[in-house]
Amino acid sequence: MEFVTSPQFEKGIRKLDRKTRELVYRKLGLFLQNKSHPSLRYKTVQALKHLDPPVKEISITISLRITLQEFDDHMYLRNIGGHEILP
Repeated sequence: MEFVTSPQFEKGIRKLDRKTRELVYRKLGLFLQNKSHPSLRYKTVQALKHLDPPVKEISITISLRITLQEFDDHMYLRNIGGHEILP
C-alpha cells in the first residue's frame, strides 16, 4: 500500500523536529503492518464519517495525530497535528 500526502500534511510534517518525524515514520510503518495495533488508536473521525471513504485518524503521541482516508490502492494522508486538525 502506498501513502499519498496532501500539501497540508507536507507542511505539517516539515514543522516537526527530526525526532518527532522519525516517530511518525515508525508509526506509519506499524500502521502498514497492523492497523489494529493498540498504540495507533485507529478510529473513524465521527464528524467526517459521511465522506467516501470516511476520514480516519491514528495517534502518533497523546497530542499528535494523523488524519487519513483509505482508498483501494493508496492511503491519503490528509493532515498532521494536534486536536485542532479535527472538525
